[in-house]
Amino acid sequence: MMAFFFKLRDTGEPPRATRLSDHWHPPQFSKIYDPHDRQTRVAMLITSPEPLFDADTQDFHRQIDALVTEINRITRYKWTCQEAAQAASLFPAHPSKGFLAILEHGSNGSYATRNQQIKAYYAFDGKRIGGLEPRGMIVDHNEADMCLTV
Repeated sequence: MMAFFFKLRDTGEPPRATRLSDHWHPPQFSKIYDPHDRQTRVAMLITSPEPLFDADTQDFHRQIDALVTEINRITRYKWTCQEAAQAASLFPAHPSKGFLAILEHGSNGSYATRNQQIKAYYAFDGKRIGGLEPRGMIVDHNEADMCLTV
């Protein structure tokens, strides 16, 4: 009896939605300048029409881990690298020093929800997205916003 084992190949198609990301909008790519560290990065922005997490629950860290795992899964696709490389070619006078994945939920007009963001920084050579560059789970929040940098 012969068994065939195969690994699903990444053909360059956009990532399929999972149960967690099924309501998220498709990623958008651009170049951004960060005045704090004076770096230009390629950014992937994914927006969610629903709140990302509830910071007041006991399973807050489990929620964040699941979201970070999903961001990392999307970042690892060949399609994401191709889109990031195209965005990196914009404005050649300002080369990209890294890649930034941002998942956010913005408040919608009359809804009294807080803006939420999760940011993940990655190495990037202009063509390929490298490893995650951990920032130590920095939480930045004020009255209207909550931003978590992993």
